[in-house]
Amino acid sequence: MNDPILIIGAGLSGLAAAQTLHTLGEPVVVVEKARGPGGRMSTRREHLGEHAVSFDHGAQFLRGHDPGFRQVMDAWERDRWIAPWRGQFVRIEGETLAAEEGRLRYAPGPGMNRICQEYADRLKDHVQYQTRITELREDGGRILASTEDGTTVGAFRAAICTAPGPQTAQLLEGFRPALASAAASTLYAPCLATMVAFSERPNVEWCAASINSGILSFVAEDNARPGHQQPLGPSRWILHASASWSTEHIEENPEVFAPLMLEAFGQLPGVKELDQPVHLRGHRWRFALVEKATTAATAQVEGTPPVAIAGDWCEGPRIEAAWCSGVRAASAIRKALV
Repeated sequence: MNDPILIIGAGLSGLAAAQTLHTLGEPVVVVEKARGPGGRMSTRREHLGEHAVSFDHGAQFLRGHDPGFRQVMDAWERDRWIAPWRGQFVRIEGETLAAEEGRLRYAPGPGMNRICQEYADRLKDHVQYQTRITELREDGGRILASTEDGTTVGAFRAAICTAPGPQTAQLLEGFRPALASAAASTLYAPCLATMVAFSERPNVEWCAASINSGILSFVAEDNARPGHQQPLGPSRWILHASASWSTEHIEENPEVFAPLMLEAFGQLPGVKELDQPVHLRGHRWRFALVEKATTAATAQVEGTPPVAIAGDWCEGPRIEAAWCSGVRAASAIRKALV
């Protein structure tokens, strides 16, 4: 049997690559540093008193522009992995509040990680969690992957790295220098997120708001997403800080920045006086928003054994870019192996 193909990262791009190769009969191993799949499409689960609740504190929704990805979304909708997110969406500029129109938004349910979890479940034992790859090297025509303590994860005949650009650059430096250089050309903005819950729904006139200035850039009511409604339990909200404010406060303790973001929420148009929350927690997304994608094509493959890169940082700051780049990287690797 052939050595498997290594996929580094169990976010959407990594799982798209893995599923594409697996469907074509290629053995794969997906290695993920976190406790579960999803990457920036993760869902945080908490117990608040007697209620088990979840917060989608990363990516907020998805849209389809690429025709191929649109077909994939249609399949997800038929399988009830995603559904249209309907509600009152607004745009806030200063003290002005206006309805926000545009292309229909979709959200997975019961959490943003639904899609990644479905694909990870299909791959079953081919996914390893809480494993961070820190070194790749060649040995006898194979790629050996090792962790920080020197443990060898396995031998592989090819690899696809889907970690954020700066992390991919560090991993591939000296091993696949052209890909490392391409990954190093990416630029990210961080995003601070706050998860807040109230015992009762606050008096807010909208379910989601895009904000053009100030501390916050986006606010969404988690309970309003399709598949997220719960008959009992608290009212859950996600607050995202602007890129500039996040950059300024990225090293602060979440116990410091979360109350500041909550205060900013209470001052938005359409928000009445907020009650004391029953839950308040902050989270740092250091590699949140792709400001500059790599200068190289996603389908670029380097070396023998071949290595490829994938992620939204390869094609643009959208969920569909993560998916499409993963599929294209898988196709390029398979072609290189023929």
